[in-house]
Amino acid sequence: MADLLVSALIPTVLKKAADSLVQRLGEMWGINDQRERLHNMLLEIQAVLPDAEDKANSNEAVKSWLQKLKSAAYDAGDLLDEFCYEELRRDAVRRGHIVGNVSGFFPLENPALFRYKMSGKLKKLVGRINGLVVQMGRFGFQQGQRVQVANRVKTDGFVIESKVVGRDEDKEKIVKLLLEGSTSEDLKVVPVVGMGGLGKTTLAQLVYNDPRVNDNFKLPLWVCVSEDFNIGLLIKSVIELVMGKCEVPIDNMELLRRRLQEAIGGKRYLLVLDDVWNDNVDEWDRLRALLNCGASGSAIILTTRIDTVASMMGTVESYKLEFLGKDDSWQLFYRRAFSMGVKESRELVEIGKKMVENCGGLPLAISTLGSLMSNKNEVREWSAILEESRFWEIRSNNNNVMPVLRLSYDHLPPYMKQCFAFCAIFPKDFQMDKEKLIQYWMASGFIPSDGPGSPEMKGSDIFDELVWRSFFQEVNRLKRSTRCKMHDLMHDLAQFIMRDECLSILELPTQINQQKLAVRHISYKEFPSDINNIINNFPTIRSLISCSVFGYQYVCNIGFLKSNALQILELHARTIGRTMVTPEKMKYLRYLEISSNFASLPEEITTLYLLQTLRLGTFRELVKLPNGMKYMSSLRHIYIEDDYEYSRLRSMPPCLGQLNYLQVLTVYIVGTSVGNSIGELRNLNLHGTLHLYNIREVRDAENAMEANLIAKQNLDDLALCWGMPANYKSYFFKVPELNDQEVVNCDPHEVLDALKPCNQLKVLKVTQYPGNEFPVWMTEYSMLQNLIELYLIDCRKCTKIPPVDKLPFLRILCLKFFYNLRHLCNSGSTSGESDEDAQLSFPKLKEIELFEMPNLSSWCEGEVGNETSLVCPVLKSLVIINCPKLTAMPCAPLLHELSVKENTALQCIATGLTKLQILSLARHGRDTESEDESLSFQPWESLRSLKLSRYNSIVPIDTNEGEQPCVSVTPTKCRSLELESCNFIFSSNIVPNSFLWFWNCFTFLQNLSISRCDSLKHWPEKEFRSLNCLEYISVESCPNFLGSQQDLPSERSITEALLPKLKIMRIYSCPEMIEIPKCSTSLQSLYIADWTKLERLPELLGSMVSLKELEIYSCHNLQSLPSSIGGLMSLEKLIIWHCKNLANLPEGMEGLIALEVFDIRDCPKIRVLPEGLLQQLKNLDRLWIEKCPHLERHFKRFGKYRSVISEIRIKKIGGDPVDY
Repeated sequence: MADLLVSALIPTVLKKAADSLVQRLGEMWGINDQRERLHNMLLEIQAVLPDAEDKANSNEAVKSWLQKLKSAAYDAGDLLDEFCYEELRRDAVRRGHIVGNVSGFFPLENPALFRYKMSGKLKKLVGRINGLVVQMGRFGFQQGQRVQVANRVKTDGFVIESKVVGRDEDKEKIVKLLLEGSTSEDLKVVPVVGMGGLGKTTLAQLVYNDPRVNDNFKLPLWVCVSEDFNIGLLIKSVIELVMGKCEVPIDNMELLRRRLQEAIGGKRYLLVLDDVWNDNVDEWDRLRALLNCGASGSAIILTTRIDTVASMMGTVESYKLEFLGKDDSWQLFYRRAFSMGVKESRELVEIGKKMVENCGGLPLAISTLGSLMSNKNEVREWSAILEESRFWEIRSNNNNVMPVLRLSYDHLPPYMKQCFAFCAIFPKDFQMDKEKLIQYWMASGFIPSDGPGSPEMKGSDIFDELVWRSFFQEVNRLKRSTRCKMHDLMHDLAQFIMRDECLSILELPTQINQQKLAVRHISYKEFPSDINNIINNFPTIRSLISCSVFGYQYVCNIGFLKSNALQILELHARTIGRTMVTPEKMKYLRYLEISSNFASLPEEITTLYLLQTLRLGTFRELVKLPNGMKYMSSLRHIYIEDDYEYSRLRSMPPCLGQLNYLQVLTVYIVGTSVGNSIGELRNLNLHGTLHLYNIREVRDAENAMEANLIAKQNLDDLALCWGMPANYKSYFFKVPELNDQEVVNCDPHEVLDALKPCNQLKVLKVTQYPGNEFPVWMTEYSMLQNLIELYLIDCRKCTKIPPVDKLPFLRILCLKFFYNLRHLCNSGSTSGESDEDAQLSFPKLKEIELFEMPNLSSWCEGEVGNETSLVCPVLKSLVIINCPKLTAMPCAPLLHELSVKENTALQCIATGLTKLQILSLARHGRDTESEDESLSFQPWESLRSLKLSRYNSIVPIDTNEGEQPCVSVTPTKCRSLELESCNFIFSSNIVPNSFLWFWNCFTFLQNLSISRCDSLKHWPEKEFRSLNCLEYISVESCPNFLGSQQDLPSERSITEALLPKLKIMRIYSCPEMIEIPKCSTSLQSLYIADWTKLERLPELLGSMVSLKELEIYSCHNLQSLPSSIGGLMSLEKLIIWHCKNLANLPEGMEGLIALEVFDIRDCPKIRVLPEGLLQQLKNLDRLWIEKCPHLERHFKRFGKYRSVISEIRIKKIGGDPVDY
């Protein structure tokens, strides 16, 4: 039986019953006595719940009583929420909130009738619970104590995974197995077998991340299999790991096979199949046959608990993972139990060793038990745990670790049990975001209200405690978030506890109707098209959560809901019905996360008076937020995504300062009207991120001080922007200049000084600052000492930057558009000091970006020439763009990525840094003094990516002027090459073959991009002859490129094998193109655009037998496609846009048997589709027809093609979704 967790639910209902809003409404309606009676009965029940839940394990009558109590408690919580909502609504209306027909929010417009109905509901509920109290007395329950969590010393250790104990030898043996015979043609399968909790996954992770393994296998892949051994799902997971999203249905094995071949074909991969259970030999043979398409030496590691699975699937002897030895077991337990304040004593050590002995060397049990004991200081507490013999079954039953995990779970407080069990909603191996998880818990009422601290702080403590007790693991602290996973056994435990209440929809479900009606929490990966029917099967649903990692889905039309108890809702869709907010069905909502294409959110959202968290994801069209947000009095968190290009949001709702509980407001745009000024931030106790825009509208320093930033001690990411939201990360972004009239109202230096924040910031951004110098607070070490990232952008009048070179934690420094800055480090910080420690600057800095700084001449004040004393010991990435006067590079021994543009001196230095892995060099387009100057350059062994822009010539480094380049240049292992405006690089009649040495360096090249090369006229056969590994080529904006082969009859036999592995070709904005270049039959994707002279595609197209994707854009003179296109039996995607003279599609298209996507737009002359293509439409996954009036008419209602598309999953005709 699933745990009922009533002891976690009752405190939540008690809190609601004692809420001042509910009390006030109860007094007003004369029902306060019933409310008090309900409250007192719940207190009486709460006192005996520990004993009742314990007896429920062996007494069916008690179990039935608890089930009835739980149902009544949920109903009581919902009824009290309705009282609370009504009081908040009344208060909002009194303050002037009107959205449409307010009285229409409820089925009864007459307040007296509504009061009568609610009074009746409460009376009925009280009688129902009273009956349960009477029944409770017959059971004779004893009053019990709740489990308490001891306070422990706060450290940062809980976010770091404990070092693995006792597995070094195991790791070495597995690595040896993998690397032995690594050139074998056969797919090697190494099984690791052992019981659950033994550390198979941990061992696989150690091997997976070993540098020797990474050097040997260039494509590492990890798939968590678990119980669901679905071949289609496994193959789809592998494809998604390599290529991103895969939209092929899991039952279409032929298409999946083709996509898999495209993803891993010819590549040496290491695939970890974690936690395999299936022992069906036929299914395994099918899977192995599908995976046997990689390069020789590819291998699979599988972990399993079942010997027969290991012997069936392995190609080498199974590696049987053993239990930890006695010493390793004690070391692991000791690290957990005695590391957080428990004092070591002889008695505790003696008891602890007995516990460890009973764990039988099982790492998960030892770690979990050690965490449990880490907050128990008394000998009697340790003895009591040891004596609970019913949990010590591991030694006698080596297939069951659940009892010891259940022991730790049972010793959690009720609220913490509920928080852990809720995580059953997520699929196995899912990365949970800490901040969002806490907000889910808050929305569900799981976090206790008693005691000091905010719900967010208490939620963070709960999360940390669950991490420490090993319920969560693999904690990963990223730049902006903290994420974790659950061990699969812990996930099994959570699902066992919540199996009747949580449901995870990983694929479009077929089994949902068979689920029980008690489901209250649902997660989905791909939003089901029939979501209405699915959700309405569960009248008690309270949570609908997205587990997708691919952003928003394609289309989502919603008309919920039968359930009116929804508390958590996540929707990510390109189209969402604007009627999605229906207050009578969603008034209990406390967490709402949406992404869509709205220009404005519906004003009805402001009627969600209980809403605590509002997350607005990618809204590229969003220009305004609802005006009435100030009435959403329960709001605590408002997240607005602003980190993308061309954000259109320009104003904020008025009077957000009235939201007394607001703790997170990631974006605020200062306005001039009443309620939009910067003073709205004055009394808000904001946490986390605040991006403050449009500061130019601040009147003066006194006005700026109204923001009261210095009092906001919990901010860690602050942006102070004089302009509007924009993407300053893009190199191509042009900063909009602020003229003097826009800042004449105030002194910007005084304003920025008045915006002094707290000294706890980790990220600081200042953009479009029009002052001449930074204020004093930005020069104080104590103010900036905790900074990790600093962005100063478009401070064009400033001559100095803050003294950041000694900041102990700074990792990222980004400076852009400083037109008067001459050096980075001021006198007294680095320059002029002879002491070696003084020269060591930026001790933790990993990334520097300098952009558009024309007068920057040195790194440190007082330095001249091409040398600097600056040392950046851990610098990995350096970007210097348009800083022409800078002539020196800092000492950076770990530098592996360098980009230098428009600086000749630094480019000469860069070509000698032969440890770089990524290099980008660009000569200034207006540099006329060095028109004939050659770039001395030769690729080196470690180089993996190279980009060259606007060079006229290139010679090997060891070649003297006037000499011919050496023909035997050592090849590099560079995988990516970009050439922009490098006209020298292709053979000419004047100096033929002079640069073939350069191309011969790139025999391992996989990706090639060519752009803006006027000299490129014909398909460069000679240059491409050595590129036998090339898989991707892009040609852009080459105005003289014809596409045809040069007339070289004597070499025709050679060109037949040109680019034998090419898979993707993209050619666009080449107006002279008249034919498709001849290439290998391996081509799988062809993209052409802006071929203005092209009138018809050649019949050669039909010979591309491997082609899967054909995309044609803006070929305005294109009149027809070749009839041979019907021979493309592998074609899956056909897209044709903006071909205004294309009059028809050819017959014979019935041969497109693999077609999944057909997308045709703005081709107005096409009147009908050929019969062969119509036959294939029914097999499509996606159809989109727009700005093709004749075709649209045939597909719309009563059109002759309408019946053909009924089975297509996603279809849009004329820009509108088609739904059946």
